Amino acid sequence: MKFCYLDETGTGQKTVVIIVGVIVDVQRMNRTKREWDNLLPEVNCLLGQSITEIHAKQLIPSKKRWHTESGKNNLAVVEKILDWFASRKHKITFAAVDKSEFKRLEENKICKKDLRREWDAAAFHIILSLQRCHQAEKNNKGNTVFIFDKGKEPPNLFDLIKKPPSWAEGYYRKGKKRTGLNQIVDVPFFADSKLLPLIQIADLICFILRRYAELKDYGAEEKCAGELAHYKRWIDMIKPLCIDRSHRYRKQKPCDASRFFSSLAPKSLRQL
Repeated sequence: MKFCYLDETGTGQKTVVIIVGVIVDVQRMNRTKREWDNLLPEVNCLLGQSITEIHAKQLIPSKKRWHTESGKNNLAVVEKILDWFASRKHKITFAAVDKSEFKRLEENKICKKDLRREWDAAAFHIILSLQRCHQAEKNNKGNTVFIFDKGKEPPNLFDLIKKPPSWAEGYYRKGKKRTGLNQIVDVPFFADSKLLPLIQIADLICFILRRYAELKDYGAEEKCAGELAHYKRWIDMIKPLCIDRSHRYRKQKPCDASRFFSSLAPKSLRQL
């Protein structure tokens, strides 16, 4: 069995909504939790304060602090956390939905009617990507449980999982004898990120992906010289952790659903 811990970013912004899922095999979860508890004292030492929860928006330096000593310490913490997470060899997936493109498709009645808002599209895209990914595993002995950060319970997500729309079947090549979304536990859970460090990791990766897209695709200016270089380095650390791109943004023989989700993603993230 696998657990996928998810967090989001961008719902209150104008550019893009991103959801990141951190995927953990249940057999390796306890060791990850123990190692996280060992990592926190090192993080606190670098920050010069005692914290129990990581928030990306507080960790990434502001414009005024980017090149200060405390700002450099925060950057070192980001890299330490990414290094630690890479060493655990867990995988991630993500979905990105450009807000203006979603609105355009919605106004032209091209948007899938089951997806009422950008969050729905991103969350369902992640579910489809993991269905496609995990159904191909030879020794997969269980389904995937989804755990979102609390307060994001849209009622139609339950409906999408319980009764998957027919337009999505081509995404994971549902066979005639296979039930829809057979790799997914049918009830997603919602929990407090304070209790789940892997949701905090998802939050950090969310922030990095969104800021990278803002700089690359949306014309945002650097907060200071060299900011984009930092994000490029972090993206290089994140990219090998992603499930294969063919499960997220397929290039070879994409179905209608795959083309739809690809059209929603900003170019820089679609290429990861």
